[in-house]
Amino acid sequence: MRFDTHGVLQVRAPKFLLPAQIDAFIQKNTAWIEKHYTNIQKQSQDKKYYLFGEVIDPEMMYNFWRDRESSPQKLERFYKSEAKKYLKTRTTELANMHKFDFDSIKITSAKTRWGSCSSNKTINFTYRLIMAPKEAIEYVIIHELCHLRQMNHGPRFWKEVANIMPDYHIQEKHLKDEGWRYRI
Repeated sequence: MRFDTHGVLQVRAPKFLLPAQIDAFIQKNTAWIEKHYTNIQKQSQDKKYYLFGEVIDPEMMYNFWRDRESSPQKLERFYKSEAKKYLKTRTTELANMHKFDFDSIKITSAKTRWGSCSSNKTINFTYRLIMAPKEAIEYVIIHELCHLRQMNHGPRFWKEVANIMPDYHIQEKHLKDEGWRYRI
């Protein structure tokens, strides 16, 4: 079950399920549907663009939209460039400060996760993260750095995150509640 790019709910089910079973599944997930639909509505009304949690100057955005080049692609390139500069620098600073060792950083176009860490010590961040406030960005960086020592979300992992950023819950909640804003 998911919403498509036009905000239409799509439900996929195996052919052997009866319509009544599908209806029951939808009824059981009404709260999830309503929450996500509300976020989609908010997002369609919020035509603002953010950098480090601040609304970008409308005059700057006008320059993106008046150009002949496809605006979303141009805007995405801008965000990727900013993300690459900031995230590589800040991740290196935090890794050195807290004695983490990583191999490389990649900037992705992921839509459903802020970051990830692989067992070969590659850290990935979505370019969309650059739209969030710096405190939230720092939380994601620390989260991924901690995966270099704990490749899970067990108690030792969360203890490591809390040792570096005791109030990480605040940033985690911000991304969960407001992350829908950081989209093109």
